[in-house]
Amino acid sequence: MIKKYRSIALLLMLISLHSFVLTGTGFAQQVIQEEKSGITQEEESQDKITPGAQNIKESIGIFVFVVWMWVAIFVLIYIMRLKIKEVDRLFEIRYLSEKKK
Repeated sequence: MIKKYRSIALLLMLISLHSFVLTGTGFAQQVIQEEKSGITQEEESQDKITPGAQNIKESIGIFVFVVWMWVAIFVLIYIMRLKIKEVDRLFEIRYLSEKKK
């Protein structure tokens, strides 16, 4: 059974190796020559976009979203720890073993 999992793990590692390392041309940046138009540097700088919240309501909304995401992550980690503890407890008492006393 362990050999089956090893072969599956090896297959997944080979697929990830192929997709991330050997296909380096797919992730390379392509140089595109831009055609010069009648727009000068001064006209481009006027349309400059600055990142960030426009007002206090948006900044509070962003903060609440980030806090909500972290709370959700911590709750999921807590639930996973409880599940792992329960599985360990069942393993200790040999609940799922084929040899029953």
